[in-house]
Amino acid sequence: MTKLSVFKLSAIALSASLLAAPSTAIADDVVEFNASVWLPATHPLAKHSYVEWLPRLEAASNGTLKPQLFTGPVLLAPSEHLSGIRDGIAQVGYHAGTYTPSDIPEDNVLAQVAFGYDDPFPAAFAITEANMTLPQLQQQWKRNNIAYLGGYSTSPYVLLCSSRIETLADMAGKKVRVPGAAQSDWLASVGGVPVNVPSSEMYDGLDKGQLDCAAISAIDLKSRSLWDVADHVTLISLGLYWSGYSQGANRDFWQSLTDDQRQAFFDTLPEAMIDETIQYMDGDAEALAEAPDQGVTIVQPADDLIASVSDFSTVVRGNAEKLGADTFGIDDSDALLSGFEEIVAKWEKRLEGVDRSDRDALVKIAREELFGKADASTYSMD
Repeated sequence: MTKLSVFKLSAIALSASLLAAPSTAIADDVVEFNASVWLPATHPLAKHSYVEWLPRLEAASNGTLKPQLFTGPVLLAPSEHLSGIRDGIAQVGYHAGTYTPSDIPEDNVLAQVAFGYDDPFPAAFAITEANMTLPQLQQQWKRNNIAYLGGYSTSPYVLLCSSRIETLADMAGKKVRVPGAAQSDWLASVGGVPVNVPSSEMYDGLDKGQLDCAAISAIDLKSRSLWDVADHVTLISLGLYWSGYSQGANRDFWQSLTDDQRQAFFDTLPEAMIDETIQYMDGDAEALAEAPDQGVTIVQPADDLIASVSDFSTVVRGNAEKLGADTFGIDDSDALLSGFEEIVAKWEKRLEGVDRSDRDALVKIAREELFGKADASTYSMD
């Protein structure tokens, strides 16, 4: 499909050849818009964040928001989900922030410390709150013409490989697709060769021998059929991934909506965030349980490989601060990291004892204590 039109008001006929600037919506306007997620429709960040979420959004808006969803790299390539939303080709979409580090450096600083975390639930809450409240992050999204609406966290990344990786020595010379600078630095420290390509290229890379391994969640064995090309899984935790946004909106589009339409986003995003996080964890378990039947060997890492990750975790925070200062020229990376760490600590404490499988309880917390605190009349309206 090549539809490039931006959202349109039902009462106005728009030229199919133009990307028109949005106008201010009134109460009865029906707003049509494009939503894009480059992942397959079965992936948690597509299924729950878009395929299931958008109908709820439409219903919550009393039918005044009419999304057209594009899944896969149909409307926009993976790396274009910042510029494409900024420019209005899509009005809402998912973006993996490590694909565009020079555009969103603050995001990429926080992406590095994800290496040291392994619980996606407080991580998803914390990264969302941080991006919606910390001034440095809000300014970052404003200069990119993005209204940050929802965050996410993957489950811990492991190694999906075409050969057995068990010990530290096994990593020597291995070409590994990595998601960001932290994993890249760790890999280089153990003699591996980092390969920075979009996750959409993992299958072909493993199939053609251009990659020996991919650092990604175990769910991708099944959701992206990687078990066809990766017959070994090494259960070494290489941290989480939370970079970018699960839902970001073109800022002009966002500001053109009514308060009620913007509120519909905040009313429906809690389910999307919780459902995708639960599916990540359940999907990992399901994929690993089915993996042996697909000819995949589950490998427990040796002590020296575990130690290499543990040792590297102690320098990740300092490396992130240095990356912000030296590479991106961020004035106060330490303040950004400290602000985020305070929010993480708050959510880790808040979620203590909360059953990670209790969807209703988690959605209630997200609704009341996160998205419910956003003011639809003022958020991202400056």
